[in-house]
Amino acid sequence: MFDLNNIITRYFEVKINGFELEIEPPTVKMLKRLTEVKKTENINDFVEILAKILSKNKQRKEITVELVEQMTMDQMNELAEAYFMWLGRVKNHPNL
Repeated sequence: MFDLNNIITRYFEVKINGFELEIEPPTVKMLKRLTEVKKTENINDFVEILAKILSKNKQRKEITVELVEQMTMDQMNELAEAYFMWLGRVKNHPNL
């Protein structure tokens, strides 16, 4: 029997305000939401979904909207782009 619990989880490593976090891959629902928000350029929704993604980490550290709001727009955009690039590499290279 194929057991989904045996799949090795890969993590996106990021450092935010001195915290080193290992971010879990997103659910399909969360990825769709991030993609939608990125297209609409609604900053409030973007900050909210980014906080949710960052909060889904191996260290179980909650990343609040307030913490994300302390980032510059450049930092948020670069973080989102790096995250998408990581997702693409993980998807295309399952041995990473």
